[in-house]
Amino acid sequence: MDLINSLVDHALKVDFAALPKSVVEKTKLFILDSLGVAMAGSQAPGVAQVAALMSESGGRPESTAYYFGHALSMMDAALENSMMIHALDFDDVNEDAVVHPSCVQVPVAFAVAEQLPRVHGRDLIAAIALGTDLSCRLGLGLSSGSGFVRSGTCGIFGAVVNAAKLRRCAKAEMFHALGIAFSQTAGNMQAVADGALVKRMQPGFVARNGIFSVLLAERGITGPANTMEGKFGFLELYRRGEVHRERITQDLGEHYEGDNVSVKPYPCGRFIHGAVELAIGMAREYDLAADQIAEITIRVNKKTQEYVGRPYDPTRGNLQVMAQFCAPYGVAAGIVRRDLFIGEFEEKVIKDRTIAELALKTKSVIDETGDLGSEAAVGLVIKTKDGKTLSKKVLYPKGHPRNFFTREEFIAKFRRCVDSCSPRLKKDNIERVIELIGRLEAVEDVREIPKLLIPERS
Repeated sequence: MDLINSLVDHALKVDFAALPKSVVEKTKLFILDSLGVAMAGSQAPGVAQVAALMSESGGRPESTAYYFGHALSMMDAALENSMMIHALDFDDVNEDAVVHPSCVQVPVAFAVAEQLPRVHGRDLIAAIALGTDLSCRLGLGLSSGSGFVRSGTCGIFGAVVNAAKLRRCAKAEMFHALGIAFSQTAGNMQAVADGALVKRMQPGFVARNGIFSVLLAERGITGPANTMEGKFGFLELYRRGEVHRERITQDLGEHYEGDNVSVKPYPCGRFIHGAVELAIGMAREYDLAADQIAEITIRVNKKTQEYVGRPYDPTRGNLQVMAQFCAPYGVAAGIVRRDLFIGEFEEKVIKDRTIAELALKTKSVIDETGDLGSEAAVGLVIKTKDGKTLSKKVLYPKGHPRNFFTREEFIAKFRRCVDSCSPRLKKDNIERVIELIGRLEAVEDVREIPKLLIPERS
């Protein structure tokens, strides 16, 4: 029997009552975090252009576009809102699966919820938790490496389960929707390597197409029967090396991969974070200035090097995307600015001469010593012009499940993100969003929440 049958049976069986408390609490925090980074992401390059295109395209006004406020079809709203969440690469990520779950699952759930008569907060939490779990489990199953972006190739299956749960689909509908989604799996690392703006849209494509797959299945369109393990199934076509099937089903229904998702303190690729944390900390501890530094070496694992080890190059692709996935830039900016927030990814800062010169003195290398101590660990070696060598490492960068944010830190990040957009939300709206999501499992109707994310405009 194809794996898809087990996954569908599991998704249909699980409801809010079956979720561990830790998963419920983390899901709520990830929802708040996603809506905050969406507000910040509304200002990112490319977002306003996509929002204008979506608004001009028309369609049935079912769901709300965050920040911009226009009503779109639920499919288009999911795409646009996903782009905002993912635009600054400030959204959560499962580091082992290399999947950004919430930038797909949160906009899908709210977009679908808005066009239903009423959706209880408990049902929204369960749908997002299930979509997150499935997406990340599939990413773990393909963790041997791939040129595909797993937030896209794996995220669409989570989007289907998410939307199908909220729409109360029958087993056959969910089964075929997952098969239909397989015909639309997409997302590639070349967009990252080339610094293309479309990189921030790839999760949005699968958010939209996940909903579309469910609507097609509801109308009788069929998908393949052997979606996962067929001769030309997902696990065969999208692997680059060994498939770890056992990781997809291990402890299914007992453990949820939402517990292994990391939150981001910095708006850039997660694999940069350890180096940036060290850079900012060492700059403050040793009172380092850029002109004191001779060279910097970042020690990383192979996966980190693949994603963010490229040299600083302001001529490659979109400048902001380049900087978000360039560890040498993150380290240099962190040392010079003593921070790495949204302002550090503005064009004038990325091109700052002091930062650029320091970034060119910074290189990322695969660690051969074997002493980093964990898969998430990063080391930083700074050599100064007066002959000193400063060296530190971090085992679990801030935001990792073993070094997680407190609820207060989530709220502080939410407020800082909201403060970065202009015009910004009304104070009452900000407090209402925090309050509603904090008690989401008791909220009778979640459809109020997206409408609170629209600022007043004169």
